[in-house]
Amino acid sequence: MSVIRRCRRAGVARPGRHAQRRIATIGAPLFLALPLIPAPAFARNGGDTAFDIPRQKLETAIQQLALQAGRQIVFRSALAGSATSHRLSGTMPFSSALRRLLKGSGLTFRETDAHVILIEPASPVRSTTDIAAAAPSPPLPPARPLIVTAQRRTDPVSFAGDLRLRPSAAGIAALVEASPGISSEPGNAGQRALIVRGVGMAGESTTLVYFGDVPIAGPSGTGSDAARTTSDLSLVDVAQVRIARTARSAEHGVGALAGEIEIAPEEPHLGQWGGGASLGLGMQQGGEPDLSASSTLNIPLGQRAALRATAYASRAGGYVDNVRTGARNVNDDDISGLRLIARIVPQPDLDISALLTWQHRRIADASSWFQSLGSYRTDRYFAAPTTHDFLMARLKIGYGGGPVRLTSITAAYRWSLDRRYDRTNATLLQGQDPEACQRYFGLDSPSCDPAQTQQFADYAAGLAPSLLHIPIVSTRILQELRLGHDNPHGLGWVAGVLIDHRSERLRSELSSYSGDPDVTGELFGARRLAISRDQAALFGTLSYREDDLLVSLGLRYDDYRVASQNDVVVPNLLSGSIDSWPRTVSRSGGLSTRVHIDLPIAPGASWHTQLTRSIRPGGVNTASVLLPDRRTYDGDSLWGAELGFNLHLGRDSEMTLTAYMNDWRDMQYRALSENRSHAYLVNVGNAMILGTEFELVARPLPGLTARLEASLIRADLTRVSDAAPLVGGADKGDSIPFVPHRRLQASLARSWSVGGHGQLTVEGDWQYQSGSWSTFTRDDPDFVETSSFSLFGAGVSWHRERTSLSLRARNIFNRVANLRAVTNGYGVGQTFSSGPRSILLSWDRHW
Repeated sequence: MSVIRRCRRAGVARPGRHAQRRIATIGAPLFLALPLIPAPAFARNGGDTAFDIPRQKLETAIQQLALQAGRQIVFRSALAGSATSHRLSGTMPFSSALRRLLKGSGLTFRETDAHVILIEPASPVRSTTDIAAAAPSPPLPPARPLIVTAQRRTDPVSFAGDLRLRPSAAGIAALVEASPGISSEPGNAGQRALIVRGVGMAGESTTLVYFGDVPIAGPSGTGSDAARTTSDLSLVDVAQVRIARTARSAEHGVGALAGEIEIAPEEPHLGQWGGGASLGLGMQQGGEPDLSASSTLNIPLGQRAALRATAYASRAGGYVDNVRTGARNVNDDDISGLRLIARIVPQPDLDISALLTWQHRRIADASSWFQSLGSYRTDRYFAAPTTHDFLMARLKIGYGGGPVRLTSITAAYRWSLDRRYDRTNATLLQGQDPEACQRYFGLDSPSCDPAQTQQFADYAAGLAPSLLHIPIVSTRILQELRLGHDNPHGLGWVAGVLIDHRSERLRSELSSYSGDPDVTGELFGARRLAISRDQAALFGTLSYREDDLLVSLGLRYDDYRVASQNDVVVPNLLSGSIDSWPRTVSRSGGLSTRVHIDLPIAPGASWHTQLTRSIRPGGVNTASVLLPDRRTYDGDSLWGAELGFNLHLGRDSEMTLTAYMNDWRDMQYRALSENRSHAYLVNVGNAMILGTEFELVARPLPGLTARLEASLIRADLTRVSDAAPLVGGADKGDSIPFVPHRRLQASLARSWSVGGHGQLTVEGDWQYQSGSWSTFTRDDPDFVETSSFSLFGAGVSWHRERTSLSLRARNIFNRVANLRAVTNGYGVGQTFSSGPRSILLSWDRHW
């Protein structure tokens, strides 16, 4: 499998969109200036480097060596195979360290004209020599330029490609945009829903995001729906990203239904100074500028300890105009954050890392607009900002110098999410509800007379414009223990235990809008909710490896307990939220399994198969107008089968073809109450999902890289439950909403050596996605369809040693790429898009 290691930084990775005006709020101006101090004051760029690399797989050890030395190394993972490295510790030249690492492996290395280190099989007539004496060779065909120096690893069968994140889009959306089978769809609170092979959208998150080994799940809110509150932590100073399109629940973590994204922030480098800085400026048609800045400093504390500090800030300019209020570019998005990681290795078999991260985000208004008004136009009555404050601490301890290693993850976080919505349209709509009128007058008869109807409608209109305010505090405490024997040959195993507790406390308040979203007007509805989730799990994996052969079996058992309580403080006569109901508990659990086989079938060709069963817990709804039999919902499960074929087409090309089938049983889906005032979850039935994914990377000429990625998917209902009418109607054969059936991406990049030490790269890319619809059936009055779209981008970048400069254009032909459209109580045809034409200039400096 072709693996491109772009490990050219010793410090910060390029961040998401960062705003200069937010830097002052986190006290970062001086900190951001530190990387601009001349490098000799801190680092030994041309001399010895302190290395600390434990015994592990040779492939991983080479990657860590590149990171610690700040050098770029390119090699095929098949060359390293399943070999194990020697432990490497001490201060020495880079060439000596690499030579020690490769000793006995049958591999050697050389340096290309572009100063890239190329690892290759040792020739019987030529031994490994020092880099300075290595013979020059033609420039290596480069990958697309890295901005985050990390890999986008896709599990289980695919090549590893470069992760391309730019300051204007360093988030989950940018992370998965080049991953076949995975799509990211936006929501009103600035959050994203991840859909992996057709699975996602409602209930607890179906695809989990891990940051520094900690699963980060967004709060559910009043709709019992956390799937649209994916972690929004900026991907700054990231070492590695791993994307799995199936659950890896038997290996670690809290378990998932569809897939996982693991984000590993850069750990402190022992015994060496390092750091970096980046700046970005973006312009978009019809919108405000994007600004970003970040800085990282790696501080050695002796030879066995180090501290790594990262600060970042960004401003993503708005581009949606409000035709009612006359305000322009209302949806700007500001992020600022700090991260501290301390690491100490008191003895060779003990590694301790403590992480503390904080991030503040403020979204001035929703990014949705209405198709009836034209692209990027809305007519909301006022701006309703959303703020996120996230604070997390994690302690990771690894113990064991041999093949058996104990890992402990202890983590806690607090996520405060303050949401505000313009509820005016829903309030006016409920002013026409006969049952609401009956509640208002306390009538026993089924309807109001004309005078009462008009009086009630006037009352509802007097509450407009209306504001829905939902402040939420979500906390998590987690403890995970794993014991593993990572054997590159023969049997290996992992065994672990997990205890996880999550809680949410929130208020839901409806009031008239006073002109200031921070000042409460007349309150006509208020609830308090408390939700707790407890999970205990046992998991383990048994595997056998021999060269390119891998056979593994994983099992996991989970026990879940979810409890919810709803207290009505101010009765809402319009929506019917009048009565409190007592604490309700839901218990669920079950067994998850995974069988995985990688089998070499010919030189350069391998075949893989995988069978999985994963589960998601049931829960308790928080809507206050439900009948008792709808207060809880059952867990759902995913039975999957997958076949894959990987082929190396000569030295510089690779192809992967994957086919899969997912049987989604008792699928959780979002329903609306009869008066459309509350959302809740039901089990709508079963669905069969069939799909194929294709990936090709080719380097036909030196310096030229071409990529093609495609996915086809079909997702239809095979059984419906009695809850089908509650979701607007659904029947066998209906397609799952919000699932694009076709996605295609292609890119072409060409690089040249400039001035002996520099590299110039020009690239272009194209993305196509078919349309989707918002309901199971076109007969649903909420049906909205989005059309297919194409996006074109181009860029040019220059890199010299540890400095890079890039210019990137996106959506060149200014097509409106509509990612999602919905109709609900907030409005008809709310549409979320990828944004208008934009151009970004960014600069990076590392040492």
